[in-house]
Amino acid sequence: MPDTADWENGLREAGNVRLARIPLHLLDHHPGNVRADYALTDAFCKSLAAEQQVAVHVVPIPDDHPRGEGEEGYRFWVTKGNRRLAAARREQLPDLLCLIDLVKAGDRAGQFIDIVVENDDEFRRGLTAFEQAQALFAAHEAGASRTRIRKLTGRTREEVAGAITAGRLSTTTRQAAQQMNHDWTLEDLALLAEFDGDEDALAEIQQRVGWGHKVRYAVEYIRTERAEAAERARVRAELEQAGIRVTDDIPFGALTLTRLADVVEGFDPDTHTECEGRGVFLRSRGTATPVVYCTSSERHGYAPPETPGAPGAPVVGSASPVKANELERKLVIEGNRAWKASAAVRQEWVAGLLARASAPKPVLAWVARQLMEMPTPLRDKLTGARHTALWAKLVGNIDAASTAAVRPGRLPLLALAPIAVAYEHQMTVPDSARYIWRHDRTGAVSRADARAYLSLLVELGYQPTPIEQAVIDGLPYRGDAPVEELEPEQAPDAGEPPHEPGAEEMSTAVPQDAKVWADPQTDPDAGDGAPYSAAA
Repeated sequence: MPDTADWENGLREAGNVRLARIPLHLLDHHPGNVRADYALTDAFCKSLAAEQQVAVHVVPIPDDHPRGEGEEGYRFWVTKGNRRLAAARREQLPDLLCLIDLVKAGDRAGQFIDIVVENDDEFRRGLTAFEQAQALFAAHEAGASRTRIRKLTGRTREEVAGAITAGRLSTTTRQAAQQMNHDWTLEDLALLAEFDGDEDALAEIQQRVGWGHKVRYAVEYIRTERAEAAERARVRAELEQAGIRVTDDIPFGALTLTRLADVVEGFDPDTHTECEGRGVFLRSRGTATPVVYCTSSERHGYAPPETPGAPGAPVVGSASPVKANELERKLVIEGNRAWKASAAVRQEWVAGLLARASAPKPVLAWVARQLMEMPTPLRDKLTGARHTALWAKLVGNIDAASTAAVRPGRLPLLALAPIAVAYEHQMTVPDSARYIWRHDRTGAVSRADARAYLSLLVELGYQPTPIEQAVIDGLPYRGDAPVEELEPEQAPDAGEPPHEPGAEEMSTAVPQDAKVWADPQTDPDAGDGAPYSAAA
């Protein structure tokens, strides 16, 4: 390591330049400053207040410069850092760290060039989300508490927590994310921590981001998919432990118990417990709802008809009758999963909306119209909205007594809160809520009512998922993939108008237990309902 004399000899003195803290009342914007919008964000202003700043460049104001009223006390013009000066004035700071440049004092042309160089994107480049995360994580590892980082950077607790989480990502995951065509934020990067090093999940996120999906939705979709797989594994283990035969498909020639009850007079599925042909069909994807079948239906008085196509007859030339509707079945599974994942993303956005300081303009008129029309979701759930689990999640701790202290601009959001909770509950909690997106089913909320609610959210700035957009547009959902990536048999027929349920269909919800004994041989949604207990 060189001694003191060696490194001192390598320094060059900067003539006519001085570093000092200058009181704010001596500083003014350069008269040639061209910045029209200082973009004074809270985070930027707070960082200045915490003295986390780059020195601004100033030049002495010429003695012969004409001064207007109120400008008599100014002694320096800011040539580089006019945004920092504006923020310091807003925060009423006492002074700013300044570099006094006496060289440029008499060079007016150089002062204007400095303004361009200081703010040109070709000369300055902000840190990417990846670089911010690494820097803030390194600060935390070096001993900075989250509170200190928050105060010095002006970021919120959530942003600091997300940055530290994202900073822990492995090099492999960061590289995978950087290859995605996405404008990453610290919040998005933090979501990847759950799948750090998981190549399959990262590949699916990349695919969905390539389709134009938000990272938040892609992550929620994968969570839903994996939760279903974990539940299927749990149910399968429970059934097998109980000594019940479990298959991934219905064996050729077998009949579900509900079909047997239809074709055999007096057959009672509840008594079919000791039959050696009894088995349970549990699909390898979708939610974990087993369907009970029997492979020895002849023991119960059923003789398969010889006429192909007759009720209960096996499909000739097919290894399994289930395969005939596999494409439709796959779309139902994807739609149910997408609807559930969309709800998680949407409710997170709604919670942010209801927490705003003031209501967007369209809210009050929409609330008034809803109360006048009183659609089914409100008739069913408005009075009980405050007593649902979603109330605390979306609204927080607000109660009737606290409304007296709320500013007038926020009151429309409080009026919207129980309405939004009523819609969200009816669109997610009842078993029939999963039918809302479908044209061949009626859910707890009609498509027309769901469309009205989702359309309001979009008007307020929400970005709908593909399945939500299909409901808004009144079109059949064809999956999350863009149309150009669909197989020919999956692509929508442009000449076929979408089915819209009539008034009677929209007003009658399917009972929650209507699909308990659904037949997977004829119903593509069978085996995709409520969980099954081995003890049943």
